[in-house]
Amino acid sequence: MLLNYFGAFTHMFEVTYDDNFIYPYTEKCQEIERSKFRVVYIIKSAVQNFDRRMAIRKSWGFEKRFFDVPSRTVFLLGVHSNDEEVQAKVKLEATKYKDIIQVNFIDEYYNNTIKTMIGFKWAVEYCSNSKFYMFVDDDMYVSVKNVLRFIRNPANYPDYLKEPKKISQKREIKYSYQSHVSDVNFTYGSNLLNNNNEKIKPNIGDISDPNNHTQKELLSTVESVHLSDAFSDTQENVIDKKYITENHPTTILNNHNKDNKTKSPIRKKRQVFDFELPEDVRLYAGFVFVSSPHRHRSSKWYVSLEEYPFHLWPPYVSAGAYVVSREALLDMYYTSFYTKHFRFDDIFLGLVAKKADIEPFHCEEFHFYKKDYTKFNYKYVVTSHGYEDPNELLRVWNEQKALGNA
Repeated sequence: MLLNYFGAFTHMFEVTYDDNFIYPYTEKCQEIERSKFRVVYIIKSAVQNFDRRMAIRKSWGFEKRFFDVPSRTVFLLGVHSNDEEVQAKVKLEATKYKDIIQVNFIDEYYNNTIKTMIGFKWAVEYCSNSKFYMFVDDDMYVSVKNVLRFIRNPANYPDYLKEPKKISQKREIKYSYQSHVSDVNFTYGSNLLNNNNEKIKPNIGDISDPNNHTQKELLSTVESVHLSDAFSDTQENVIDKKYITENHPTTILNNHNKDNKTKSPIRKKRQVFDFELPEDVRLYAGFVFVSSPHRHRSSKWYVSLEEYPFHLWPPYVSAGAYVVSREALLDMYYTSFYTKHFRFDDIFLGLVAKKADIEPFHCEEFHFYKKDYTKFNYKYVVTSHGYEDPNELLRVWNEQKALGNA
């Protein structure tokens, strides 16, 4: 009896969680030959939450939300022990929608790490043909439109979408150059001219710095800015325009006048949708926490010194909603093989990311709490917690969709 209490022989009867898929749906990401998905949404759902799953399918989980952005949506479930009625309903749901991934483990809070790593395993083994994966709880509001905007340019989201400040005057930009094409040097801040053709010398720092305000202002102007006629036709032909357009935040065009004699390069606004993260980017993003373990025994998140002796957790992303790129997913999945299991899934992934040398990326628009809702303050919200009511989720999501924000 004493040996049974301490679980001395329990391990003899355990089954490996990663080999017991009930509904793996291995064809979910292979319906189109050689298909490549932009985002796969992996939703952690409790077995009994049928209404929430249906509301998600009708709102942000709809796979054809944007016809030109291929995506997939699946739900991760465990099981309820000795509840045949619920399991029968899940079986019908899985047969009808073919989006249920169910695994044979007890679906409860302290098994969330198992559920999460099941999602990683499924994605790696059965759905590795996506650039990004988003893990979400089933009580979250998600703006699919803002998810796509975020993964396009995480470092500048949502600032790059906001209205630029107007520039009061056109600015001419002179190029300083040398005779050799390889030595062409484009100088910005020191060669801005005012209307009197006098040189302006603002203190703008490094214009190549993506955080530089002047750079953002220059890149966001809606007016075309004529470049100085510094080049003759011969010199203009020598310059590799392909190099200029590919390696510089300007687009050079030839502006022909009526008599087709004068040519001048024109700088036009670089479109924000030209930006694209590289295929090998390791992105693990959401709302990042740096916090201490709970040491009081009455806490739901109590952790003893034996379990974790350090005074801080490594930086981790709130488990309610986060995005990982394919490369980060692979690295974190295989690193988890060498990381001791921990019952809190967000902490566990933080430990895995630390070991894999992946720094979590913070974004304020992943709200781990329920953001107060008004019609106009969800414009840039990526996710918000607290939508347990399916009807509320549908109402808010449809309203934001009508405004072009979802």
